[in-house]
Amino acid sequence: MSGADCKPGEDRRHRVVVAAQAEPDRCWFGFGRPTEQVGADGRCREGGILQTTQQYIWAFTADDRNRAVWWGTVANTTAGGLAAVGPDFTAAGAGELTQPFHDPDNVTVEFEGSYNAVHHVGPVLGAVGDAMPVQVWQYDIDSGEAINRTPAREHFPAIDDVVGLRAAGSLGDVVFIGGIETALDQGAQAGGTVVLLAYRASDATFLGWRRYPAWNNVKNFIVADGRLYFGVGLAEPGRPGSGSGPNRPTGAVQRWTGDVRDPFRFEEVGRLGNQPAYFTVHHGRIVTGTWPGTGSEEHAGVYVSPPLDTLSISDSDRWTPVFSTAGFFPDPVTARSMVSFAVTSFEGWVYATFGIPSVEPSMTHHLAAYPGIPRHTVPHLALAYLKSSPAGVVYRIKDPGEANQQVELLYGERKYWVYDPDADAEGTWTRQDNLLHQDPKFGGGGFDDRWNEYVGWGANVFRGKLYMGTFHTGKVLRDLTLNPRTGLLAGVLGHRVSEVELRLLRRLAFPDRRTAGQVWVFDDADSPARPLTTTGFNNACNWGVRGVLPVGDEHLFFGTNQGWQYPTEPRDNPPRRAGWQLLKMS
Repeated sequence: MSGADCKPGEDRRHRVVVAAQAEPDRCWFGFGRPTEQVGADGRCREGGILQTTQQYIWAFTADDRNRAVWWGTVANTTAGGLAAVGPDFTAAGAGELTQPFHDPDNVTVEFEGSYNAVHHVGPVLGAVGDAMPVQVWQYDIDSGEAINRTPAREHFPAIDDVVGLRAAGSLGDVVFIGGIETALDQGAQAGGTVVLLAYRASDATFLGWRRYPAWNNVKNFIVADGRLYFGVGLAEPGRPGSGSGPNRPTGAVQRWTGDVRDPFRFEEVGRLGNQPAYFTVHHGRIVTGTWPGTGSEEHAGVYVSPPLDTLSISDSDRWTPVFSTAGFFPDPVTARSMVSFAVTSFEGWVYATFGIPSVEPSMTHHLAAYPGIPRHTVPHLALAYLKSSPAGVVYRIKDPGEANQQVELLYGERKYWVYDPDADAEGTWTRQDNLLHQDPKFGGGGFDDRWNEYVGWGANVFRGKLYMGTFHTGKVLRDLTLNPRTGLLAGVLGHRVSEVELRLLRRLAFPDRRTAGQVWVFDDADSPARPLTTTGFNNACNWGVRGVLPVGDEHLFFGTNQGWQYPTEPRDNPPRRAGWQLLKMS
């Protein structure tokens, strides 16, 4: 059911309902003017435009007794995302992405022209002057009540420095929410000093917070063999030979050793060539998918821990790298641009994924590395993007790290584009076999959807089936890149772009405006995945689903992600509503 049959976020056929959602929270009065909190009646005073600024469920967990779901947010993600990828475009010799725009159908972005930036008002200044304070939420499963648990500034004075709450985990009577103070000098993979918040699960009491300058990113937690683990990026690379694998360590696995009285105690049990980002437990070991860390010399891929029953701090350098993008993508720049999303143990295999973070890095990295690639017109950029930036890849590993390890491609391409700068005066793109030399078992990349660039953004097993969420970049490309109101392509190219050309490209490339973030389901190891939703659960604003969280065998929760402030109320054609949504499937 869709349209008038369901509200945005609902899917009655699959028993998916909206458990909680972000409400309109700010009033905008024009460029460079101060915003205001929404009035008690949910409206703005005269001249104000209502906005929903809280847009991502980024950190996601359930307490140890499955009584409540906890999450942390990111606000105004379009502005923050464009500011974060700006350095990649600069390195490629492209123009600015940070020109303010107002699109009343989607989003308003002010960047350095915002009142906050000009008048030095937190949370974050400069190019991310649109940033709003993060929030922490708790959903009581029995009562159905969602409660804002964001600490007051007097208890959490660093709240104005945290641009997003990205990781969450729970064990015993403690819930952790992890965030980052983003620095904008790393492009699409920007990180920042890690901040951890702790709560007592039984009564939601805030236990305090700590800042960790030695860590510069955090993405996920996992409970394995009764212990709580999480991965961090290192602010400074370690010494050669001081970690697992052949390269300098740029990431670490931490294990919690604290308790509710002293929650902020951890020990390092893994030091890897990259940042451990996603986790699963497989045959008594932790498997982690990695992202390149600061100063990384290593491709993103998969590591396996020593056995959990003996894992200790002395095993920090004994994790085994088992597969990476260097073993799959024939183009070296593409391989360096990809990251590992979810890894999930399912029916004797580890299901794993590769994708491009934040849409653009493979294209901008190619443009920076190869000046001969044409880049001065919209068709030039479109071709560079399509050839350098493949859809997400799903593969699986049997017996990871063992002598008889098998790797099997499930969704991807037999051949990928490779750029040869020496082929002629301008260089040439050619198609070459993936380095596994395999045809995909089930279909093309992105579950046969070219715009599913993140696959397995979130993943989990529920009632014996594997669920994978995606980030569908069609909405971003349609309503940001190709939108005449944003001026993004004109800024990148450095010259005016025809509005007629942009509208034609939008219609040709993205004819179905309902398509949005997706969830795909593997029923077993022998069958292809089937779609649970291809419409963001009937909400075209939901460009992705990062949160996939089973709570026992009773409920599967989804946390949605988007970058839109409008519309603040449900709309049709296509169905949509701005702001994060917590969705519950029973």
